[in-house]
Amino acid sequence: MKIAVLGSTGQTGRLVIARALERGHDVIALARRPERVDAPAADNLWVVRADVTHPGSVTAAVEGADVVVSALGIVKGQDPAILVQGAQQISSAAPRVVFLTSLGMGATEGALGAFNGALLKRILRHEWDAKRDAGRAVRAAGGTTVHAGPLTNKPHQGDGRLMRAADFGPRLIPPMAPRAGIAALLVAEAEEPRFTDSDTIALFESR
Repeated sequence: MKIAVLGSTGQTGRLVIARALERGHDVIALARRPERVDAPAADNLWVVRADVTHPGSVTAAVEGADVVVSALGIVKGQDPAILVQGAQQISSAAPRVVFLTSLGMGATEGALGAFNGALLKRILRHEWDAKRDAGRAVRAAGGTTVHAGPLTNKPHQGDGRLMRAADFGPRLIPPMAPRAGIAALLVAEAEEPRFTDSDTIALFESR
């Protein structure tokens, strides 16, 4: 399988690349600055320059990929529209998309309860609408959105699991999301789609 990775220079994107290579897949790492891709040298890894703000570059980069896994995020000062642009471009260009996003936002608004949900919306108001619209674009194209709680580098038990967002009851404390575990879940969903056209939530047992 050929997997394209968007957001490949981020902490989670790097782990997605490593996991996909470990599983024996061909990997296309998309990056605005390819020199920042931190990945082991491999004959089945191609690092390709692509920028969601340049229409067409992402479309060309993912040509031939079976699925795009997106760990695209934004940092302080970036335009949240990047999230929507990225989601729209990969959704129109790839046969399938697995898209990482945040728990409590978009289709999972309310999952953290009324108080925490309102607090989250206040803190992340600059990207609130963008994450909602990005998720809609992915689902409309038949892809899967994976909503994760706060990302950590802490160890975890087991491989974690995905569940449909509709089956998740509101929680005051969001489930933590270890990056390595999230990467494994994203690649697993890419390999064997179980939640097409769906919003899912990632859950892990804590140590």
